[in-house]
Amino acid sequence: MVAFSDELEGKTFWFVGASYAGNEDVSNDFIDKGIWLNGNDGKSQDQVKAIQPGDWIAIKSAYTRKYGLNFENHGQFVSVNAIKAIGKVLNNKGDGKELEVDWKREDPVKEWYFYTNRSRIWRVTANDWMTEGLIRFTFLDEKQDIDRFRNAPFWSERYGDNQKDISRFPWTRFYQAMADRLLEFRHDRTNLVTRIHKLGERIDNFPKFIDKLTDGTEEPLKDICPFTIMGIFSRGMTGENRTRFAYELAKELGVDEKAPVNFDGIPVMNNQNTWFFGFTKMPQRRDNDIDILWSVFESALIFSNDDSNDLQNQFLNDYNEAASRYNVGWNLTMGLYWIRPWFYPPLDAQSQRYISKKLGIKIGLNGPNSRCNANDYLTVKQVLESRFLEDIYPVHSFPDLSLQARRYNPPADNDIVVEKNWLNLVYAKTVELCNDKGSAKYTRQEFKDRYLDDFKLAFPDNNSCEYSIDRTNQKLRDDNKLIFHGDGKYELVEFSTIHDANSIYSASGDESEVTQVFESYDIENIISEGCFLETNHLREFIARLKEKKNIIFQGPPGTGKSWLAKRLGYALMGERNDVRLRAVQFHPNLSYEDFVRGYRPSGNGQLDLKDGPMLEMINDAIDDPENDYVLVIEEINRGNPAQIFGEMLTLIEADKRNPDEALELSYRRTHDERISIPKNLYIIGTMNIADRSLAMVDLALRRRFAFINLEPILNNTWQEWVAKNSKIDSDFLAIVRQRLNDLNEQISGDPTLGEQFKIGHSYVTPSKGYVIEDPKNWFRQVVKTEIGVLLDEYWYEDLQKARSLRDKLIEGF
Repeated sequence: MVAFSDELEGKTFWFVGASYAGNEDVSNDFIDKGIWLNGNDGKSQDQVKAIQPGDWIAIKSAYTRKYGLNFENHGQFVSVNAIKAIGKVLNNKGDGKELEVDWKREDPVKEWYFYTNRSRIWRVTANDWMTEGLIRFTFLDEKQDIDRFRNAPFWSERYGDNQKDISRFPWTRFYQAMADRLLEFRHDRTNLVTRIHKLGERIDNFPKFIDKLTDGTEEPLKDICPFTIMGIFSRGMTGENRTRFAYELAKELGVDEKAPVNFDGIPVMNNQNTWFFGFTKMPQRRDNDIDILWSVFESALIFSNDDSNDLQNQFLNDYNEAASRYNVGWNLTMGLYWIRPWFYPPLDAQSQRYISKKLGIKIGLNGPNSRCNANDYLTVKQVLESRFLEDIYPVHSFPDLSLQARRYNPPADNDIVVEKNWLNLVYAKTVELCNDKGSAKYTRQEFKDRYLDDFKLAFPDNNSCEYSIDRTNQKLRDDNKLIFHGDGKYELVEFSTIHDANSIYSASGDESEVTQVFESYDIENIISEGCFLETNHLREFIARLKEKKNIIFQGPPGTGKSWLAKRLGYALMGERNDVRLRAVQFHPNLSYEDFVRGYRPSGNGQLDLKDGPMLEMINDAIDDPENDYVLVIEEINRGNPAQIFGEMLTLIEADKRNPDEALELSYRRTHDERISIPKNLYIIGTMNIADRSLAMVDLALRRRFAFINLEPILNNTWQEWVAKNSKIDSDFLAIVRQRLNDLNEQISGDPTLGEQFKIGHSYVTPSKGYVIEDPKNWFRQVVKTEIGVLLDEYWYEDLQKARSLRDKLIEGF
């Protein structure tokens, strides 16, 4: 790779906007006057103050393009940063507002694609291939490697060469095209509603949009919002009906995109609440609710194509206004995702749970009814987008996130479960009371006179059931299930349409339908992800696991034991399902009480008997006998397995997997409790046999596991995979392969070491999708910081030999 020029090496680079009030582009004025101004809103002043004289700076504008591109974009919008001028900062006045700049105009304007930023001020340093490429393109006039960006994880599903990736979310084109067409009806809504009613008359099971008026009568809906129309084919029903409704709606409205048959990654509305606004009769409904929804719909579409500060502010205002309206709630984020699925994240219950629990990203809740406001929403969006760029991140786009969220099912939060139990029960009793009365109206006292004793029986540990009922009623009001008329008087919303309310609230805390779909997984997936074993060996491993029930992968460091353990578990189950596969790690401080069952402190300061991961997996497998469950134990010999397993050491044997062999545990919940392990629970352990600090494995443990040796694999398969995956020249890899194989022969032949101390292939296998820019430097760093350290440990009494072997590895590099 060409080195940076001395002027650019180690510098900070700034990309700034030049569009302000009314979207006026003032870049020419800035260039002519040799200045840059931060606008008049007082934002980003600290960033401006951080810009130093001598820093390089560029004026950019951000937008999207769909047509006229010189590469294949598969009909998708492409984000663009247009570079209008570059320059050097001469002076910073320190007021956070004005810079003096020696500008050079770019004529014609240069367009940089994919890796873009919409912020007014973007600080960039060369810390990866994307930022380095941007800097070189902007300031050194080098070409952008379009193909590399198109095929990077964040963009490959839309623009890449791999058709499998592109076909994962084909519905996105239809949804975007439908949104574009609906926008044309914003000021022609009478025509739009007429067309919708016509479809309802002509098509079986097509939703009928009937409004309920304040005088108790009903009539066909006279106005509708675009999100509710998108919800026609985004609700809980068969895929066939969704496709049929989408096709008929597209035909009626003149949308050319083909109706989707695959809806993977789309959160769907609960069929009991598919409108984004309320009936006319609802006292919470305001006259301009539908107008507000059209406003946020339009501003969201425009903002997705243009980074103007004014357009962003318009979107922020419209979002906050819409989110405060009756019957909108979290559904607004689903609607935004529908209309621009690559730009806006969905925050339905499953996506929220995945984002917060799996990805560890906090969602701000500063909006109405403890939901996110517009700034919270855009913050989550920006954080996620920055993480999507990481090669090894679990997801790389909002559709990918939404799909994985539907596959994710962490252990339930007990507080949430209790709250949902209250919501379900109070709501069900309210429906029962109103049904018995034949009226939607009732009083607080009527409810408590009839049901308070029932709640005390249902929740015996709750000493304030009256308060809990009142608090739950407030939640039902926030969720638009009840109307409060004052003086303890309530009204049940949608009384005439409710028959069974026992499951109106799920434990996820949202009204979108909860579905779970898991990606199929088999041996071919293991191979494609970077396993260099032959297919027949993997089949043998699975066969051995099925027979023995418990296996341990053992081998030298870097042979992919942990990597393979999880993937073999997925292949056994036939799907990539983190619900039925759980990984734990043994360590010297782990005990039976941690792993199986024991007393642990609770929130009330007492000791409670808690099940550990072993018993939790046993119970899950017993409750689901049709499916396999896998427990992966990392570094099983780093703890004391016999002490940690306890009675389980007997129960895990293949011929002891039945209730007749059940044993008492050291800590029992009842006097007659006995535990056995079901046949559908499998254990895969890993063990590093080169660690001198670990004791030999207990013979009793060895008898209950099948041990499979994993060796370093530096073969043709490895060489071809790394060359293709990381763009490293195959001839260079052949040299690396030969040198490491020679080193491993020397290690194997050393009487103080042996085969268990060989260097594994993982040390020289970059992560999938990680491109190596400078292979020689990469290998030098691997040897210096990883392999060399290991050699020093191996020959700690002869460091000269260790360093000689290390130097031989990188000779000539």
